[in-house]
Amino acid sequence: MSMKKKERMTTKLRRLLAENDYLVAPCAYDALSARAIEVAGFQVCGTTGYGMHGVVLAQPDSGLLALNESVDILSKMADAVDIPIICDAEGGYGNALNVIRTVKEYEKTGVAGFFIEDQQQPPNCPFLSKTEVISVDEMCGKIQAAVDTRKDPDLLIIARTDAPDEEAVDRANAYLDAGADMVKILPKSREALVSLPEKVHGPIHLGYFPNQPFFKDFTTEDCGKKLGYKIITFPFSVLFAQVAAELRILNYIREHGTPEGYDGDMIDFETYIKLVHVDELVEAGNRYIKK
Repeated sequence: MSMKKKERMTTKLRRLLAENDYLVAPCAYDALSARAIEVAGFQVCGTTGYGMHGVVLAQPDSGLLALNESVDILSKMADAVDIPIICDAEGGYGNALNVIRTVKEYEKTGVAGFFIEDQQQPPNCPFLSKTEVISVDEMCGKIQAAVDTRKDPDLLIIARTDAPDEEAVDRANAYLDAGADMVKILPKSREALVSLPEKVHGPIHLGYFPNQPFFKDFTTEDCGKKLGYKIITFPFSVLFAQVAAELRILNYIREHGTPEGYDGDMIDFETYIKLVHVDELVEAGNRYIKK
């Protein structure tokens, strides 16, 4: 196991942002999915609060995953990879005072950046009731608290707004003025997707949602190089693909009483143990375990 000190991921992320027109960051929800994103060749990893709620609580993004639970997951993810991680900090888990603690705890995990959203706290599950946003002033206070709290100036602070249309643009610009390094907006139409980068006076983080009609025929290059989005994440793609694969193999075993003959994708044992770095454990064992 290499004992070499990791490069500071915050600085690496800032460098990658400066060197590239845009970055693509599929979203992970645990250490193994983060490792898979790294092995697939991506330079940056996102995270999905929706997916973390799913794998820990088997729930949608209900806001019930606690700060300490998220910190535990993120710490393991950061330890598992050597690429920067940009994560979901929900609404800062409360008011501006909660944001202070959130930033302190998130910074300890080794993540390279995070976004805070302007939903009312405690957050609601959008499938149960309509999302409500806090005032611009309250959100700006949260952003200022986050900026003042971070010890590493390279830690990327992104402000997300769930407001619609032109209100989202106004809020995004106000959040940039308050000190956010980047903003995240959820476009509600193809027109908004195309026009937002021209209306916001700073870099934008875009979540690419599968099966949304207004994303049809748009690639990451279209969104990044042509439209001008700086970071493009895929919040659901890895999660949904994994669950589909799990259900398919489980249904096959239930129907046939054996996995033999299953024609779906399945990683072989040798590839898997390579993915989870068994060689590092063997090396460490040979070096340190004395008999």
